[in-house]
Amino acid sequence: MGLNSRGGQDGTAVTETTSAPHWSLEPYTDYLNQVSSPRSAFDAAGTWEHTYDVFPVYGKLDVTGPAWSKRHKGTLRLNREPASEGGAHIRVFSEVTFLDFGKLPTKHQRTMATMRCLADVLATPVEWRLESAAVGRHDPSPMPFSEFEESGKLRGEAVELSSGGRLRSFDVGDAVTSNWSLFEAVQRLPRDGSTELRFTMLEDLRLLRLQQRLVSESPVEVQFANGPETLYGFRQTGEGVLPIHYWLDEHGRLLLAIGNVRAYILRGGQG
Repeated sequence: MGLNSRGGQDGTAVTETTSAPHWSLEPYTDYLNQVSSPRSAFDAAGTWEHTYDVFPVYGKLDVTGPAWSKRHKGTLRLNREPASEGGAHIRVFSEVTFLDFGKLPTKHQRTMATMRCLADVLATPVEWRLESAAVGRHDPSPMPFSEFEESGKLRGEAVELSSGGRLRSFDVGDAVTSNWSLFEAVQRLPRDGSTELRFTMLEDLRLLRLQQRLVSESPVEVQFANGPETLYGFRQTGEGVLPIHYWLDEHGRLLLAIGNVRAYILRGGQG
């Protein structure tokens, strides 16, 4: 979200407050008051790049409830280009921080992926390649034994994953997406309150999450630094995931993906 900040991003106290329009946004209201949302046109089916700040969310042992850490933020960068054969090519760069009981980050998990997705309602991934490694807090070199590479393909209603000469296959049903391609897909969904989808999700393109459901939320008005804006929402629930809320602007651009593990807030982009 073009972070034209007036303060508050470094963990300092924020003085301006407004009541949150939806419970999923409540912990982030003061932060959103301090950043400017993009107001330009956006073509979800075109070429674009979004970069999200990724904030870890962790439980606290007192009555104040969950907390989110501005100190330990990571990055998610998604690049979409239309594919000549139809659908889209999506490139992913992800670096998330792991906390040591809410204190100093112990390591970052750095992941890069490329995938080809269909132009259907779920941005179904049909083939992909994934590389991942853990890196130290002060050393960008991969930690010993942490490097990992894998490729995948969708074959009918099954996924094949290949890594180091080993092949594994499992059924996913007739509707499947990944957490990253779902970021692309929600931007093309109708914002008229009619969405109700059921699907299987491949978290990080390799962890099976069954019985997922995505439904529309009612629009809400959110106060940003550059004024109020109406956001359109979707809520995801299912096996193996905590509820995730996706909030889009009036042009269909995904500004926020708020979960109980991580919060993604758009930093800037194009398109």
